[in-house]
Amino acid sequence: MERIIESSVLKKVKPIRDIVYELLRKAILDGKIKPGERIVENDYAEMFHTSRTPIREALRKLEMEGFVEYLPRKGVIVKGFSLSDIIEIYEIRKSLECLAIRHVVAKISGQEIDKIRAIVQEMEKADQEDNIEQLVTICQQFHDTILHTSSMPRLTSMINTLQDYLERFKRVTLEKPERRGNAIKEHQEIFRAIDQRDINKAEELISQHIEASKRAFLEDYTAQVE
Repeated sequence: MERIIESSVLKKVKPIRDIVYELLRKAILDGKIKPGERIVENDYAEMFHTSRTPIREALRKLEMEGFVEYLPRKGVIVKGFSLSDIIEIYEIRKSLECLAIRHVVAKISGQEIDKIRAIVQEMEKADQEDNIEQLVTICQQFHDTILHTSSMPRLTSMINTLQDYLERFKRVTLEKPERRGNAIKEHQEIFRAIDQRDINKAEELISQHIEASKRAFLEDYTAQVE
């Protein structure tokens, strides 16, 4: 069982069940706990130096989010993502982000536009330096800033969960130079539509951007299984 925590993490002023949930979730998303792997409450209680109760509470929450499942005679198993799961997630995310950006363009301030402009410039710099890790982070920051500007916390929470599911797949697609260049261009065009307060154009572009991301993933997936 791979080590997924440092002892200092558990000293944070936060309920232990929340810390366990966050660390298990991140470990699953990062691939440290792999699909099909069992999560044994006793083992993780020992790792986290806690009782089984917060482990069980964290696992219930992860089950509700679709990260794990309870199987008879096997216990808690980490779920993988099927191709249909990924396509569904992309489609749901597209619909929700289209809704979010309409609210953003309708109410965004000049100061918020300047903030997004600066993010786009950082994105271009990361690309020039061929810094993939930084580019992935900045692309996420672009979307996070748009969501925050929407002032719709429930919608933001739903989209963030979907983006977490897709994190590993976004990283794979952005490693390809062609997709990377297109993604940056798409973000630039989305920003221009926001700057021009063009609601319909911004919605159209965000839809096209997510659709392009889905196609890039599907091309990579198809190449792997052929």
